[in-house]
Parts: sequence; C-alpha cells; structure tokens
Amino acid sequence: MVKMSFEWTTFRIFETLGLPVTLADTPVTGITTDSRAVKAGNLFVAIKGDTHDGHVFIPQAFSAGAVAVLSEVPAQETDPRVIVVPSTLDAIRTLAGRWRRSFDIPFIAIVGAVGKTTTKELSSSILEGRFGRVLKTEGSQNGFLGVALTLLRLRPEDRAAVIEIGIDDIGAMDQHLALVAPTHVLLTRTGPEHLHQLKTVEIAAQEELRAFDHALEHGLPLAVNVSDPFVKNWWSTHQSALRPGQALTYSMDREDGADHLGIDRDGTIEIVAKDWSVELDCPLPGIHHAHNLLAAVTLSRFFGLSVAEIKNGLSGFKTALGRTEVYRLPDGTTVIGDHYNSNPTSLAAALELLARPGNGHSLHAVLGDMLELGENEEHYHREVASELSRLGIGSIWLYGPRMKWLKNEIDGAGIPGARHFESHADLISSLKPAISPGDRILIKGSRGMRMETVLKALLETRNQ
Repeated sequence: MVKMSFEWTTFRIFETLGLPVTLADTPVTGITTDSRAVKAGNLFVAIKGDTHDGHVFIPQAFSAGAVAVLSEVPAQETDPRVIVVPSTLDAIRTLAGRWRRSFDIPFIAIVGAVGKTTTKELSSSILEGRFGRVLKTEGSQNGFLGVALTLLRLRPEDRAAVIEIGIDDIGAMDQHLALVAPTHVLLTRTGPEHLHQLKTVEIAAQEELRAFDHALEHGLPLAVNVSDPFVKNWWSTHQSALRPGQALTYSMDREDGADHLGIDRDGTIEIVAKDWSVELDCPLPGIHHAHNLLAAVTLSRFFGLSVAEIKNGLSGFKTALGRTEVYRLPDGTTVIGDHYNSNPTSLAAALELLARPGNGHSLHAVLGDMLELGENEEHYHREVASELSRLGIGSIWLYGPRMKWLKNEIDGAGIPGARHFESHADLISSLKPAISPGDRILIKGSRGMRMETVLKALLETRNQ
C-alpha cells in the first residue's frame, strides 16, 4: 500500500525545513538539482559539486519556471523566491526523508564494500517479477546526495524500492539509514574501501555492519552472507538475539551451513534451501556475480516469490554501465569492460573471470590504478602480482602512477610481459596491434582513471 496524501507545496517546503514562510502557498511539482531538468513549478536546489556550483544556474532555473530555489547564498537583489539555508545538501536530504515517509512500501537497503550495484540491479529486477514497478538507485548514486535524489524519484506507482548505500567515512552509514528507514537490509561483502578516510579494513567492515546493527535494533529482516569473515563473526555474536525467521543466510560454501546454498555450474547457479530449490542462468559471468545473484534471490525469499516470478523478473535484468560489460567481437576476441570501480576484492574477481575459460588464447589484463585505498595503497597494488602469476596472465598493461608499484613488483619477481604507460594514448597505440583474434582482454580501473577511454578505442578498432 502507498500513502500519497502528502504533496509538495511551498508551505510544506518551509514547514519541513523549519523556516519562516516568505512566499504564498503554491504547488511544487518536483524537486531537482539539475537546472537543465527544471520544469514549471519545480523547486531547484543549488548544490556545490566537485566540478560545478549549482548557484551559478539559479537564473536559468527561474527562467525555466522554478517557483523557488534553495540556496546557500542570498540573492544579490531581494527575491523571496530564493530561500537561504545553511546547507542545501542537508536541506535536500531533509526533504527526501519527508517524501520517503509518505510511502508505505518495502524499502531494501543494499550495503557492502563490493557487489552493491550489481546486487541492487539483480534484486530490483527479481522483485519486479512480483511487484511490477520497483524504484532503484540509478547507477551508483549511493552517497549523501545520490540517496536523497533516489528517494525524491519515488512515485505513487512504485511498489518497492531498492536503495544502494555507499559509505566513505565513519558515521555515514548511520546517517543514510536514518534517511532511508529501510524495511529490509542486505550486506554484500566487506573489504578494502575508501581507506583514505576509513583507514583499515576492520573499521570499514565495522561501519558496513552498522546496517545489521540497525536491523537488529529495529527488528528488520536481513540477508546474511555467512561466507564473509566479518559478517560471519557478527552473525555468531548476534544470531541468538534475532527472532525466528528474521534473518536468511546464504553462501556458496556448503560448510557454512547457510539457509540458501549456491552451487556454481559455470553459467548457471543452483540455489538450494530447505524444501525449495531453483536453477537460474547467471546474466553476468564469473562466480562473484553468481554470488551476487544468490544474495538477490535470498532477499527475494522474504517476499515469498515463486520460481516463476524470480525467473520472470530476472529476464529483464540489465547490467549497470561499466560493470562487467562483456563484448564478444566478430573475430572471436572477448573484451571485458569493468571500468566503473576497482579495489583489491573486485580486481581479484575480475582477473579470475578473465582467466576462467582457459581456452589457450592470450589473456590481456589492462589495469588502471585502484584509488582511495589509504596508507596501504602500495601494498594492495603490489600484491596483485601474485594473482596475475597464479592465473597465468602473461600480457599486462598498466596505467597510472600507483600501477608503477605493481610493475616494480612484477619485474622484481622475474615475471615477463608487463608494461607501464603514462597516457591512455600510448597504452592504446601499443595494445591494439598486440591483440590477436580469440584473445581475451580485461579493462579495469577506478572511476577516476577513465579506463572507458581505452575500452572505447579498442572496441572501435576491433569492430572495423
């Protein structure tokens, strides 16, 4: 059921933000931070971003029909339509929280160090098999602004919401949970993430597990990955405090004794629970994505989806941009584009995927820096050498200042086949002629390394 007696007006904007009323009461048709998307009757919220300052576009917002603007800067000439607040980011989050509370539908929080975006996409697709229309986070808009914008996209037709939550500092999870007010929680996996602020893997895991603490405190259902060591420790400590049926566990390892066991069958996954089982085609290759699918199916069990509903929902799955995009080209070459993000856990999984077929053709790992790994970033880059050696990946193309550490580690171990480049252009010009029909290429790096530039150039050449 959806409660939709609440509608935005200028009075309700002032009331929600605790501000004195300075405008006549007028309907507000929507709330946006993009001046290009402003429509008549909208509230425009001017946000200072990393590359653009929304305050610059306030005149354009009014020209497009905005009825009011939230701003951190007073208007140069008195204009009651410019509503000044200490922080427009805090203001839009407050508005998003009020809007969210007008909906009485399932809200699933997807948290974790890796696998969040893919698990979110899989979960929302599966749930569509039951609910029809499911709101989900677009891309990876999982930060303080992104979560608020996602909630503000809720519409009366939505019957469930899958919200991805990302953290990059201590205390961030608690703030996100207070805003989202989830009804269900799923934690994918812990691991190294944003260590420039979270400092250690242990602290990062502790902050992710605040989502489970929240679920325990509020009696919320939670999907528990008991194959993750930090999650497993939380589970062993808190399991007795949960009510029967509040948690469903899952794992790909039979020895974990999970409620839902995933059995990887190289392209399909069999999921076995007590008195229930299903075999599904995995829409993305790699055992790490089979694990993501297992998590999403486990979550769906809280809602009693039938096998038919699960399969029907999964049939509409589309991967998020930059997440394990597999291109099989006419000459037999396979290119894996995984350029949205990179950290030690996701890189190890991607290298496993690259090496998995073992078809005798050359394997090329094209790797950009892993960012935001804190004071141990050199260690994390150097340790990739042992994984490359173990998997027999002999053609290694490196880009970025941090990847020089990996190059030095590879050279020191006497492993041939690694080259480092100072620019995308130099990397591309050397890589193109080195690829033969039937080769497999992985292109991966953190978002800031813009490895999609390499992917695009390679695809353009191989498709000619």
